[in-house]
Amino acid sequence: MSHQFDNAAVSAHLSHVRIVMVNTTLPANIGSALRAMKTMGLSKLVLVEPKTYPHPDIDALAAGAADLIEQIEIVPTLEEAIKDCHLVFGTSARSRTIPWPLLDARPAAEKSLQAVVQDKQEIAIIFGREDRGLTNEELAMANYHVTIPVNSDYGVLNVAQAIQVICYEMRMAALNFIDKIEDPEATMRVTEQESMHWDEPLVTHAQMDQFYPHIEKMLADIEFMDPQNPRLLPLRLRRLFGRIQLDKMEYHLLRGIFSRVQAMNDGTWKQSTKKSADKENQPDA
Repeated sequence: MSHQFDNAAVSAHLSHVRIVMVNTTLPANIGSALRAMKTMGLSKLVLVEPKTYPHPDIDALAAGAADLIEQIEIVPTLEEAIKDCHLVFGTSARSRTIPWPLLDARPAAEKSLQAVVQDKQEIAIIFGREDRGLTNEELAMANYHVTIPVNSDYGVLNVAQAIQVICYEMRMAALNFIDKIEDPEATMRVTEQESMHWDEPLVTHAQMDQFYPHIEKMLADIEFMDPQNPRLLPLRLRRLFGRIQLDKMEYHLLRGIFSRVQAMNDGTWKQSTKKSADKENQPDA
């Protein structure tokens, strides 16, 4: 395979991966992030309420990556930044509140590229504020937390350096998948790992943002959860379903069950409508 084809294939895969920076304070970090991204072939940067933008430091630090500045997307919320994504990673030095699925940078990149290559999933890697990272609520929006295995005696990386490391691992994972396509034995080895090709599209985070309030409302209606004191139940539900990754059929099936439970609980479910509703909610074979 030629180097030119390598580069085109890698860029095509990495076009499904976006870097998300939340409430960035220093414009220089945005410029440095763009430079780090371009050196590794990534091009999508989403900024969530940056403190200062635009700024000359962004142009200065993004030397040679001016084309990526023009592609930056600015959004008001993290939910908006990841709404069309299927797989989201939140960067964190440690898992907080409750344990969350945690991956080092390399296996996280491999999992991301596998999702891109097999199912054309959209991937987001979220980076937090320079001084305090991501909040627990923001980390709970991620399917996985990702960490960089730094020197325990001096584990200091600024956000732009962390982005450089993650982008490098993404590029290496993309190159690895291309090598496996070229090597039949490597392709055979990859099929020995757990994988699945979905017959339905996977749901996005925007759809899951409708799912979680629905299940919480249903649990409150049947008095399984106290909405005034839910404890960690909503967070544990996010962890559970984020780990599973629902497809479109599973998503509608579960929401149909939630609606049925609510209707039966409040007495609005009528036997006369039972047959037609059953038919509508029955999943395809």
